[in-house]
Amino acid sequence: MTGFAQGRYNFKDFSLFVSFKSYNNRYLETSFRGSGVTAASESAVRGLLKQRLQRGKVEVVLEFVPQGARQWRIQLNEPLLEAVLGRLAPLQKRTGAAAPLDALLKMPALLRLDYDPESLGARQQAAVRRAIAAVFAAFLESRRREGRSIRRDLLACLGRVDGHVRGLRARERECERDAARRYRQRIVRLLGSTPVDERRIAQEAAIAADKAAIAEEIQRLQTHARRLRRLLNARLPLAKGKEADFLSQEMQRETHTIAAKTESAEIQGLILLIRREIEKIRQQAQNIE
Repeated sequence: MTGFAQGRYNFKDFSLFVSFKSYNNRYLETSFRGSGVTAASESAVRGLLKQRLQRGKVEVVLEFVPQGARQWRIQLNEPLLEAVLGRLAPLQKRTGAAAPLDALLKMPALLRLDYDPESLGARQQAAVRRAIAAVFAAFLESRRREGRSIRRDLLACLGRVDGHVRGLRARERECERDAARRYRQRIVRLLGSTPVDERRIAQEAAIAADKAAIAEEIQRLQTHARRLRRLLNARLPLAKGKEADFLSQEMQRETHTIAAKTESAEIQGLILLIRREIEKIRQQAQNIE
């Protein structure tokens, strides 16, 4: 599922920007960026994610900016600066122009400001953890809001599936009658006026009708739909996405079996409508938790 939350926190000696963003993904993948990413902070955030998430591509941003002068380490490449000034000295004598120091300081590898987030004290590190936890909680809430919206959509799809399945129930005897009728017509076409035992024809027609029966497939389709509805309504933190994906595949399999057993145009039309709703469920189920 998708989700987003961010926050900026200003403390006495530093400021912190935290951002969590997730995209739909079948597995859990995490990426980090920002000056506040350290081995400790990355490990802590990964622990939070593994406890609460099972799917999604999550991007985490941790920008740490110290505001106290004592936290900065100014790295000046003095040998390089002296070499550059030495090269500029003859040009300055000829032109009388002074070397622009601000332009020199922009040269790569000449000046660098370093700071180490690991140098924070215990109280500051605790403040950082609280800030990350607060943004993470908001991030989870945004995912829950989307989850509730997806749940409503899936339940609506299941409601339409139930309606179409009731239509199948009303026509299931039609499959058996059609199978028996087709068998009799085939026998008449093949044998013509040759006398045949009517009882044998009736027996074989009954067998053909039994093979074409779709009552069991409809029953399994309804069972899978009920399981999926219970899963969506459950409040326990289950791995709902994977089970929902599995149940939707089983529902789709039952519709294929029903379609293969009958030539009824009405039943085939209902199957197409059911498959359309199941496909919507499958697409959403691959993204939810």
